[in-house]
Amino acid sequence: MSTDKVAILIKKAALAAERVQSPLLQDKDLTVSQYKIMKYLYAAPADSVRLVDLESYYSMTHPAVIDVIKVLEKKGYCERVVNPEDARSKIVTLTEKAHAERESLMALGDEMEAAVTANLSDAECEQLATLLSKLIGE
Repeated sequence: MSTDKVAILIKKAALAAERVQSPLLQDKDLTVSQYKIMKYLYAAPADSVRLVDLESYYSMTHPAVIDVIKVLEKKGYCERVVNPEDARSKIVTLTEKAHAERESLMALGDEMEAAVTANLSDAECEQLATLLSKLIGE
C-alpha cells in the first residue's frame, strides 16, 4: 500500500502522463502544454478565446500562457489579435496551418489518451475521470 497522499499521487500521475505523451508529440514538434492549448482552440468557437480563458481553464499563470502562445506563434499555429470587444485583451486565433493539421492532431490526442490509460479498464477510466472531475470541482 502506498504511503503517498492523494495530492502526491495526482502529481506523479500527471508527470507519468506527460512522459508518455511527450514522445508521441515529437514528430509534430509540440510539447504537451502546446498541444493542450491547440486542443482548446480547436474546441472553442472561432476567434473567441482570450488569454484569460486559457489561464482559467488550465490554471496557468499569465506569463506561462504567454510563453506557450509565443512559441505556437513562431511555429505558425496561432496569432494574437486585439479583442474587438475589449481593446485591453487579446484573442488567440488559429492559422491556416493549424486548421490544416487539425485532423492529425486530434487523432494524436486519441492515441495519447489510449497510451496514458493503457493499464486501466474502460470502467476504471470512467471512474477516474469522475473522481478527478469531482476533486477539481467540475
